[in-house]
Amino acid sequence: MRQTSLRIRLTWLIIAVLVIVLIPLGLLSYQRESREMNQLLDGRLAQAGRTLGMLIEHSDAINGRTANATGGANRVDTPLPVRQAIMVTVHHRNYEPEVGFQAYDAQRRPLVATDNLEDLPVPGPDDMGFHDIEHEGHRWRTFTLQNRYGLVIRIGERYDNRQDITRGLILEHTLPLLIGLPLLALLAGLAVRRGLRPLESLTRLLDERTPGSRQPVAIDDTPRELLPLIRTLNQQFERLEDALEREHRFNADVAHELRTPLTATMIHLENASLASDRQDMQSALDSAQQSLGRLARRIEQILALARLEAGAAANQRSPQDLVAVATGVIEELAPLIVEKDVALSLAHEQPKLMISGHEAALDALFRNLIENALRYVEPGGQVEIALHRTEAASVIEICDDGPGIPAERRDYVFGRFQRGDMQPEDGYGLGLSIVKRAAQLHDAGIELLDNASGRGLRVRICIPLEAAAPGTTPQA
Repeated sequence: MRQTSLRIRLTWLIIAVLVIVLIPLGLLSYQRESREMNQLLDGRLAQAGRTLGMLIEHSDAINGRTANATGGANRVDTPLPVRQAIMVTVHHRNYEPEVGFQAYDAQRRPLVATDNLEDLPVPGPDDMGFHDIEHEGHRWRTFTLQNRYGLVIRIGERYDNRQDITRGLILEHTLPLLIGLPLLALLAGLAVRRGLRPLESLTRLLDERTPGSRQPVAIDDTPRELLPLIRTLNQQFERLEDALEREHRFNADVAHELRTPLTATMIHLENASLASDRQDMQSALDSAQQSLGRLARRIEQILALARLEAGAAANQRSPQDLVAVATGVIEELAPLIVEKDVALSLAHEQPKLMISGHEAALDALFRNLIENALRYVEPGGQVEIALHRTEAASVIEICDDGPGIPAERRDYVFGRFQRGDMQPEDGYGLGLSIVKRAAQLHDAGIELLDNASGRGLRVRICIPLEAAAPGTTPQA
């Protein structure tokens, strides 16, 4: 597909606009000036006719003729010869072919005339005023008047003179366009090129942008028209980086979350291989099958949690029973609890503690908190889970008698790949990061506190009453 340069397109658009605007303006200006020129020349022609009449009136040679014509004492009927006007050469140009006049007395007898108009017939009453005539192959503009003494004056001008002025007007209006339009096109191209520099700067910034960068795109002196584009690009980059981060986190979460069910499955299969009788083997295989079922469910929950984190189902909450969710997680982790030889208890004030939430997120929250507690509690230790509701929130508390987390480290352990300093094995790495994200989906607060016994850690999660399921009544 052929690509068109935006700079060239804008340049041609500007030139087209200039042509569309300037040519009609030039035509209108030419018509107005041509009309004014004709009016001015007509006025000059009329003024010249009146001036010629006054000169003839005051001519001594004509005064006698006019007196006789008006009934004077010395009336002479013999005609005088027609006098030829003497034309003047101005600036080496003889204007005689272009202008001329005739003068007649009251009896329409010729008094004076120029050579180029002496053959014209005597003007009649209908010839008074302005008229266009054809004479000797030329077109003339004439003005005829009769003064108070009866003198008839006809003065004319060839259209050649007006055509010269018209050609001058045309040249005056077209020459600037012929010279100016190419110059305007060049300047418009330079102006468009300069105006598009922010786009070039934006292209350069995007080309130099490193993958994974969250630095917003910014251009010095950003034009107002580019602000929405840059704002949208920055939002898109932010969403893209969030998606990439979620993908990387999802990959790590898969490895972290699937470790326990895979380990349990391997233990059951190993027990099945070491079983001495068929009943023990079948029991171990059944347990392995159950672990694989839990593994499949765990994968589904991980995917659901990933979709929730991406915001795909942020508003799709449903009634959830915290007691049932905690019980299910404990049953799932039963092999690990038995292997660690840990005493785990679940206390709740009522059979059900309903909230409006996300099952996958709550399941991940309980599972990771319990796994972290089991990981750090020594054999023979205790893990206590308490569920209750206050006037303000539904509260989840998980306590253990492990080494705990130092107070100065508690602000950092919710970050990804952060571990406690008391144990060499991996813990508090991804687990608490998942717990934090699950709590955020429920607008819940998380606190890491000292255990009441003085040893270990107490994790307290408060889910606001806004998350309570419809139809439930808060219990103190």
